[in-house]
Amino acid sequence: MSEELQEKGTEQPAVGASPADSEQSAQDSSCVKARVTVDAALQKRISKNSRIVLLCAMIVGIVMLIAYVALYVVSEEGLVVLEDDFLLDLLLWAGAILFAVGLMSLIMSGMTNRKQLSLAFVNEYEFYPEGLVINDYRAGEHVSTARLRYSDFEKIRESREFFLLYPNRVTVYPVDKALLTEEECAQLRAMLHLPAKPKKK
Repeated sequence: MSEELQEKGTEQPAVGASPADSEQSAQDSSCVKARVTVDAALQKRISKNSRIVLLCAMIVGIVMLIAYVALYVVSEEGLVVLEDDFLLDLLLWAGAILFAVGLMSLIMSGMTNRKQLSLAFVNEYEFYPEGLVINDYRAGEHVSTARLRYSDFEKIRESREFFLLYPNRVTVYPVDKALLTEEECAQLRAMLHLPAKPKKK
């Protein structure tokens, strides 16, 4: 992934250009480029939905634990008679698990984001029909260039704001759709084999 690659040119072929030059120019014309700065604001936008889910899990867990305490108290006072303790046990364990999983996931996500953001970096993408080129810049200096095929990614999906490319389960390459035109978004969907979106009237 750190192998240096020569950047592709974008100049139009001159009159009398060779077939190889024409082929290179045709390939460049199908290129979609994007430059994404990975910072705290971007991380929050990407993880917004997952954080909402985790917060909901914590809230549901707290509600279940409160319900457990309330039922336990009224049953001990004899106000409510429970045939067995299955309901109480279910509320206790399910509530505790939901709250703990939500809390730990939020903490781990925050630690991971802080660690990643301690090394400021910019990703420059060049998307071609057969794959993409990723140029990595850290602290303003070019670090590496990687060439990947779309088949190398474990998952590729589109959200409301991003194209998200996952080389594995914990790493994501985000492409901010706000940086692209509608035509470029449509072209990128075709390259990534994503469903086409209806055109806005």
